[in-house]
Amino acid sequence: MTSKTKILITDGLASQGVDILRDVADFEIDLRLATPQEELARIIGNYDAMITRSATTLTSGMIDKATRMKLIVRAGTGVDNIDIPFATTKQIAVMNTAAANSLAAAEQTLALLFSVVRHIPQSAALLKSGKWDRGDTFMGYEITGRTLAVIGLGNIGRIVAEKAVGLGMRVIGYDPKYSQASQINSRLAQTDNFKIVSSIEDAMRGAHIATVHVPKTKDTINLINAERVALLHDKGFVINCSRGGIVNELAVIAAIDGGKLAGAAFDVFEKEPPQFPQPVFNHPKIVCAAHLGASTFEAQERVALTAVSQMIGFFKCGERTGVLN
Repeated sequence: MTSKTKILITDGLASQGVDILRDVADFEIDLRLATPQEELARIIGNYDAMITRSATTLTSGMIDKATRMKLIVRAGTGVDNIDIPFATTKQIAVMNTAAANSLAAAEQTLALLFSVVRHIPQSAALLKSGKWDRGDTFMGYEITGRTLAVIGLGNIGRIVAEKAVGLGMRVIGYDPKYSQASQINSRLAQTDNFKIVSSIEDAMRGAHIATVHVPKTKDTINLINAERVALLHDKGFVINCSRGGIVNELAVIAAIDGGKLAGAAFDVFEKEPPQFPQPVFNHPKIVCAAHLGASTFEAQERVALTAVSQMIGFFKCGERTGVLN
């Protein structure tokens, strides 16, 4: 009798995907909504494959315990929580669902953009406290005609750029993979309101708002630092919906307090979950969300369906869709 392929889901998965996996006769599914690292270290050696999210960290030490593991699927985009080079030495394939939550993350970026330039969360909080203020306290800015610097033109960055152009913004993009708009298979190549420049500095210089959409690596930590923030237009804004630590939170706070920036918005943070209190959470000109970029019903269904399709394709058809190593 052939033994079943044991699959661990560490951080939950939309039911549409789980149901498909459970219908595969020789798959055995262990679905957990959360898996503490200590528990994972004890059990990881029992599984042939796993589906993880950002709450699970797979260090070299953890992967070394995964003696049966053949495949790790990251249900999402970012893989900074997985030691891919070490997984490669162990002949473990690592995949992600790169495009499945791109639209949700892009829309979250724009939601934060509007929230920070119009002080929407601050005004809402004041109303909830029983106070009414239509004075200059919450005087904001229009985004039409303003310049948006988009750092990183992968799936998410391209969507942000397209939607920003549609909203009447001028967009300056930077990505080391591209030197001209025509290289991007996108409507962006057909508009005069989008251009690509050759450096981060050229993208940020004079822009009113900067948003970053790059993976977190040793080269992108502190990518948006005090020197680069200083290149923005006075009373500018910074938005980070990529990964914590790519934008230097303390540098942004200092730029706001010094009058250079008018505000900032963060969906991701250097330490997650954070310790409280945090200066970035309490600053009156910073809008924060708890890493909700992919938190839409539609995105979670797409992520789940993509992840299970990759899992089934790998074990049933020898496919390596979305493989990163």
